Amino acid sequence: MFLFATLVILLLSGCNAEQKCTGNPRKHNGKMCASTTWYIDGHKGACGCGPANGDSQFDWNHSGLVAAASQNVFDSNPSIKWCGHMCGKCIKLTTTGGYVTGQGSAVPAGQSHVFMVTNLCPNESPNLAWCNQDSHNGYLNTHGYHAHFDLEDGAGQLRAIGWKDHNPEVTYEEVNCDQAHQHSAKTPSNSMYHQCQCGHQGK
Repeated sequence: MFLFATLVILLLSGCNAEQKCTGNPRKHNGKMCASTTWYIDGHKGACGCGPANGDSQFDWNHSGLVAAASQNVFDSNPSIKWCGHMCGKCIKLTTTGGYVTGQGSAVPAGQSHVFMVTNLCPNESPNLAWCNQDSHNGYLNTHGYHAHFDLEDGAGQLRAIGWKDHNPEVTYEEVNCDQAHQHSAKTPSNSMYHQCQCGHQGK
C-alpha cells in the first residue's frame, strides 16, 4: 500500500525519481526551479553582446558565465526576440542534486554560480523540449519546468565548474551582477553588459 501511494504521488507531481523539484510551478526548498542545458555559440546573441559591426561575441560573452533564457524568462512578450527585459540581469543557479532521466546526470546539491542572461533560447526547433514554455502548455516545458537556461560553454567554463554534460536541475533567483562579479570574475559585471547593444539602449 505504501509503495502504491508513493507511485501515485510521483505520477501526480510529474517528476521522475531523479528530479528533486516538485509542484506546479516546480520548487525546491521554496525556490523556483529550472532545467539547464549547454551550448557553444560564436554569435553575440539576442542581447547584442558583441561588436556592432559584426555578429561575433565579446570575449567575456564567450568565456564567462552567461546564459540563454527561455522565451518566457527572456521577456514576457513572446514576440520580443531582441533586447528582452532580462538582458543583462544575473541569475544565481543552485544545483538541487536532481536531473532529467536520460538527459543528464547528478551534480552534488548546493553548488551555486551566477550567470548573466545575454541570449535567448527561442521557442523553436531544436529547442522545443526545453524552451517551449508558452500558454499552450501551461508555461511548462516537456520536462515540467517553468524556466530553462541554456548555458554557454565557449571556453570550457562549464567543464571547469563540473556542470558540462550533466544538465543539472537548479533553483534560480535574480541577484546583483556587480556583487557576483566581485565574488567571481567569470560572472560579467554591469559595466561589461553596458558594452552590449541592448545595454546601450538602457535595457
